[in-house]
Amino acid sequence: MPHANMTSWKDHIDGLKNEINTSLEEFLTEKVNQSRDSLVREISSMIREYSLRGGKRVRPILVLLGHDLFKHHDRSVVRASLSIEISQSYFIIQDDIMDQSPYRRGFPSFHIEVQDKYFRGDPSKKRISENLGIIASDLADSYSHEAIISSGLLPEIALKGEKELCSIFEMTGHGQLIDVFSAENDSFSEPDLIKLHLWKTARYTIEGPLMLGAAISGTSEKLNDLSHFGNLLGVAFQLHDDILGVFGDEKKTGKSIKSDINEGKKTMLVLKAIEFGSDEQADFIRRSIRSGSVTDAEFDRVKKIMIDTGSLDYSKKLADRFVERAKKYLGKVHGNEEIKSVIGEFSDYLISRDS
Repeated sequence: MPHANMTSWKDHIDGLKNEINTSLEEFLTEKVNQSRDSLVREISSMIREYSLRGGKRVRPILVLLGHDLFKHHDRSVVRASLSIEISQSYFIIQDDIMDQSPYRRGFPSFHIEVQDKYFRGDPSKKRISENLGIIASDLADSYSHEAIISSGLLPEIALKGEKELCSIFEMTGHGQLIDVFSAENDSFSEPDLIKLHLWKTARYTIEGPLMLGAAISGTSEKLNDLSHFGNLLGVAFQLHDDILGVFGDEKKTGKSIKSDINEGKKTMLVLKAIEFGSDEQADFIRRSIRSGSVTDAEFDRVKKIMIDTGSLDYSKKLADRFVERAKKYLGKVHGNEEIKSVIGEFSDYLISRDS
């Protein structure tokens, strides 16, 4: 396993990612080989390819880092870390169905792949393709729990990990409820959005994985500072992600830069453009996020309003403030100083990435 004092932070992260990818491929191949029906085997194989395709492995990397703050990991910990990565397939398959997104990571969304594979893209088979996608996502959910249970961790440690995983999923569900309903909530405000980011993104993507890793390390250290760090960084991560969603490069992000607007997402960019803009600008933003299909010219005007009103600048500065606060808590975490340094460097990457 890599050690922080032997490598740069990036080499350390790459080493963790390689361990995760190897274990992930082994686990998902096992699931395909266990299938006793041809359709189940084909769908399981699609889940395997979908989960292995792309992805930065941020969440399982953070599981390993959260663990290694207190104790060096072994193969059983790597296997357990797969739980949070496989669950990503579970969540985003359903997300893409809810959002009617045709692409994910530059490839067709899972339900679109099903429609193409089994029905040659026949639009009349949209409903059954989505239903098959939902069932596939449920299979991925079961795989995520099995990854911890079959990891080889001591039973009492695996139980701690499973309890943390269930808590992460529950809080993510709470956030998803708020997210989906926000499009119909005219009073949705900045505090509501921060709560959404804490419950959905921070808990699932940053804080939860770190706490899961710490839980399966068996540490007796108090983890409040690590939790605060993860929550604050998670909000900054999502604020940055929303900026990339509108102002990023489609070739790097793997999704349409219009998708957030067309899906009616009330991001900080949208909220502040409405708040800071003139009545005409605010009305245009509202109409755009309700239209479901903005033109190129309309999208360019949305971006210009976000820049001219100071909404973009506000979002960037707010993300920076959350990062600054997060790092103060990281400094107070009791754990391996070399791993803390890797976490700090990795955190800087996460909120400055371009994809």
